[in-house]
Amino acid sequence: MKEPKENIKHSKHAKLVKPNGGAIHRLELGFLGAPCGVIQDLCTDIAAHLSDFKIGYVDADHHPDEEADKVFTSSYTDKQNFHRFDTDTNNRVVNQAVLNNCTAIFVNGNHYQTASQILILNEKKRESLERKLERVNEVKLIIKDEGVTEVFDYLKTHLPNIDSIPICNISEIEKITSLIQQLINDSIPPLKGLVFAGGKSQRMGEDKGAIQYHGVDQRAYMADLLNGVCTETILSTRADQNINTSYETQADLFIGLGPFGGLLTAFRNSPNTAFLTVPIDAPLIDADLINYLIQHRNSNKIATCFYNPETKFPEPLITIWEPRAYPVLLHWLSQGYACPRKVLINSDIEMLKIDTPEKLMNANTVEEMMKLKGMIE
Repeated sequence: MKEPKENIKHSKHAKLVKPNGGAIHRLELGFLGAPCGVIQDLCTDIAAHLSDFKIGYVDADHHPDEEADKVFTSSYTDKQNFHRFDTDTNNRVVNQAVLNNCTAIFVNGNHYQTASQILILNEKKRESLERKLERVNEVKLIIKDEGVTEVFDYLKTHLPNIDSIPICNISEIEKITSLIQQLINDSIPPLKGLVFAGGKSQRMGEDKGAIQYHGVDQRAYMADLLNGVCTETILSTRADQNINTSYETQADLFIGLGPFGGLLTAFRNSPNTAFLTVPIDAPLIDADLINYLIQHRNSNKIATCFYNPETKFPEPLITIWEPRAYPVLLHWLSQGYACPRKVLINSDIEMLKIDTPEKLMNANTVEEMMKLKGMIE
């Protein structure tokens, strides 16, 4: 029996998985409850102790001493040791693009609402904080400013989980830093495996994924290799492919772009996940190579990859791509490029040297296949 039309909810837009975080960043921490000067000094002190990470800061200027040139809508200035971008545009897309390379963003929560908060209990701002309780919904840390000995009573009522929230004194900078570093570590995305298995194998003349170098189909060998170290493994395929496998297959939604489209499809379906990618046609990849890549993963960069001495470029398909790579990939696509190597060359990446570069070799022809089989045997 069909459901009556009046009971069917119409949706204009596709349901997409949203990235974690808020309007500013995936990991945004709003500091609120104290005078702005206290917040600025504390954030500066914490960031100095977190020098291994890229920490950004967002605030409002109460007393601007200069204004952007009103003739231009936007202007960019290369200051040699830093870059300045002035614009009259203030929206989520622009803000997130500018701050995408940061590990975390500290925000003056007196001015902006954030997905997560760090409360500073300051006696002078006791009433002001109480008026901002609509912004207080995901508290990660409570810091008692000088002279404050107890948590404010209204917070005990407002925060049902207050007993589980860490509490520090503002002078305990090392403890505060350690707790925030733990938040950063906890935010490192899980790692999924992605096997690029959607090629047409035109030069090979047969399905490269079905070739056996190790006693099993190559696609199964690669998937098994990743599945041992990733939370799950996916085979990236063409829409018209029919593969017999126990692994999840994911047909490209970005048609005709090769691995670039497979990677974008994976991020579209899972934007809060990092992907360890491998090609189907590199049979010398082994557990040692994969483990080395994972051990040297730098989640503060957009990707971790190997330097290929043969091409003298980063190797784009044997790579860990972080979620922050997703908007970068989309940007390059919008500029007419679908080359993952070009994205790596022009981005902030962790590039690893490799003692066994032959493991990066792939087989696109029968001659190359026979050569690699001989190396394996």
